Amino acid sequence: MKYRLNLFRFLLTSVIATLTYGQNGNEEKEYKRIAIIGAGISGNFAAKYLSDYDDKCLLDITIFSPPNSATDENSEDAAQGSRVSSTTLADGTVVELGASIIFEGNKLVNDMIDGDEELIKVEPHFSGRNVTDKERTVVKGGLGIFNGKSKDNPWALLLTNMTSEESKKTILWRYNLDLWRIHRATQKALNAFDLIYDLVDSTHEATFFDSPNDVWRAVGLAHAASVSFDDYLDYIGVSSHIAWWKSLLGGQGLMRSEFQTAVSICNNNQLNSQMTGLAGLVNSAASTGALFSIKGGNDKLLDSAFRQAKKKHDQVCSKKDMYAESKIRRITKKIKTFVSEFEHGIELFDEKGKSLGVYDVVVLAAPLQFSGINFLGKGSMFDSSVLHSISLNEMVDSDNSNANEHDHRHAIGGHLPSSTTRSYTQVITTVISNANLDTSQFSLDKDKVPTSILFTEKGREETGISSIGQITASVFKIFSSNKLTDDTVSMLFGRNAIIEEEKVWGGRDGGATPAFNGGGESSYSSRFNLYDGGHGTSSSTLYYTNAMESSVSAIEISAIGSKFVSKLIAQRFGLIETTSTASEEEL
Repeated sequence: MKYRLNLFRFLLTSVIATLTYGQNGNEEKEYKRIAIIGAGISGNFAAKYLSDYDDKCLLDITIFSPPNSATDENSEDAAQGSRVSSTTLADGTVVELGASIIFEGNKLVNDMIDGDEELIKVEPHFSGRNVTDKERTVVKGGLGIFNGKSKDNPWALLLTNMTSEESKKTILWRYNLDLWRIHRATQKALNAFDLIYDLVDSTHEATFFDSPNDVWRAVGLAHAASVSFDDYLDYIGVSSHIAWWKSLLGGQGLMRSEFQTAVSICNNNQLNSQMTGLAGLVNSAASTGALFSIKGGNDKLLDSAFRQAKKKHDQVCSKKDMYAESKIRRITKKIKTFVSEFEHGIELFDEKGKSLGVYDVVVLAAPLQFSGINFLGKGSMFDSSVLHSISLNEMVDSDNSNANEHDHRHAIGGHLPSSTTRSYTQVITTVISNANLDTSQFSLDKDKVPTSILFTEKGREETGISSIGQITASVFKIFSSNKLTDDTVSMLFGRNAIIEEEKVWGGRDGGATPAFNGGGESSYSSRFNLYDGGHGTSSSTLYYTNAMESSVSAIEISAIGSKFVSKLIAQRFGLIETTSTASEEEL
């Protein structure tokens, strides 16, 4: 009897397996395999968004992270990796090495935080320590913009030891109408981003966008995304020179050369003429609302997104299939070769030529120009085993009648816009402890040291520094274009100063942010869909989340790119039912 029961269970299991996984009993035939190359914000967020769409337990997702991508910048093989990174000092203080602050208006990042009770919002700079104000070593606060010792007035702006109301009055007096114009333009940009959030959640067929250029056009930001920040400031009436009537009031009309330049240098290590208008507006958004960091480091967002993706997938699949094991995973491997077998899928290989599997869809969640991937296709009319370079899809500005004349060939094969081949700006983050800022180097009284020091173009030329942030009484964080020499550290912070961390965002494999090159043709994005070897079938497709970085780069921008790409993939696999009607808010 026991034998018959066991046999019955065996037969029942076989029947269920056949119904669930297909007539041949091979579960891999039914799962849609997705490889995500890159384990930064866009890679992990893409996994989360795909799991949200997957209510059929259909997706098998693998995230490939290159070894040492976020920690070993000296490795010859190290990739750029995430620009969200932190370090913990001996006393427990966490210092952000990359993206330091998060804006309260960043809806997608906030949604991710709300989905994980382990993520706690805290005040920027003190994100590593859960202590009271009495226990914390308090620094005096304030903002300063250093204009260079060679200037008659070394400090363009100095707000140390002022109340909030005094700081506002000082800024308003100095920048007056220009400040209002910038604020008005920034508010319009924030309203446009609210429209993006409606579009990314909509299932209307018109909201499955081909490219970021289409997104910017849909929400009214195409102009800001395509011109330099200097040109955009001209457009909104922020003058590059001081009107005669402003000069009578004393030191006014300098918003552009002082404040906006200093912010562009600090956040992007680029001048206004090199930025796009949209990148400049995103920088300005930080001044319109509250800012925060995540306790323990903003890089906790990466693991949280992965955990949430896995949790959602496992919950759905446990209901759909009692035999399903988790099919969301991360693997530390550097992808070297991509081989499309057209409708049969894409095979990925590591640096040693070892196959890492065949996938229906590959998501590139890292800058294309630093990926180091060989994009190949298999087969020809004479020999199906022959490998050849494949052409990745070209994207041009459809509003430019001469756009088709541009031919941007890339070594990996294909016609691509320069936004996929350009360099990124190098930034060095240096964390220094046991430090005491030598105020004489900045023509500054000892009781007027601001917490944050930004630099104008002249200030950066003289010092080689983009910003100095005081984390605690004796800990400072410096952004610079090149590594600080021991003599420079000693001169600025004293002989006993200790370099705790030196993070290089740059070199052969990446940088801090894209070199925007002043907009224009450089702002043309690639398509989200870089390659469709299956010609509309569900296999052999390459998507590109970092296409969003053609005009602007930020944590939230990476999240937006991931959401649009995930939506396209969900549509491809029938996980979304598109509609042809929508509310006015969605369109």
